[in-house]
Amino acid sequence: MLYEFITFNREEIIKRCRAKVATRSIPPPSEAEINHGVPLFLDQLVAMMRSGGTSTREIDSSAGQHGHDLLLKGFTVSQVVHDYGDVCQTITDLALESNAPISTEDFRTLNRCLDDAIASAVTIYERESQLAHAGKATDRDNERIGFLIHELRNLVGTAVVAFEVLKSGNVGVGGST
Repeated sequence: MLYEFITFNREEIIKRCRAKVATRSIPPPSEAEINHGVPLFLDQLVAMMRSGGTSTREIDSSAGQHGHDLLLKGFTVSQVVHDYGDVCQTITDLALESNAPISTEDFRTLNRCLDDAIASAVTIYERESQLAHAGKATDRDNERIGFLIHELRNLVGTAVVAFEVLKSGNVGVGGST
């Protein structure tokens, strides 16, 4: 069973995933990316496969959190997807190297979990990214409106002073002033 293979080779899978992540150059990988996401995903994958469950709710939730965390650290959506791709590649490479049999059903489960995790991480990443951009756009719009109001206030103030001077009768309407 694949979950037994993952459990037995957990540290090697994590080590290889760390090595893959470490080869990326921009931005440099963080300790949280390496030490949090992969082990948590593996643990949840094993628990789901061991129970024979088909729900990926926990995986979806943690993947969404992973996407959120990486966005806050400045990672791209490509890096979020590659994190999960590295897990799949590492598991299949290690299974091939050790001639470990992976049933078609286990491989489907692995891919479904990875697909769901990627979808959740990217969805949260994109949603929060759009909210951040919308907030910045709103801030720029508010700044422009504030500038416009300030300039209008200056013009209205000048007009009021001019009207008062004209009203006093000391300056003629057709005069140079």
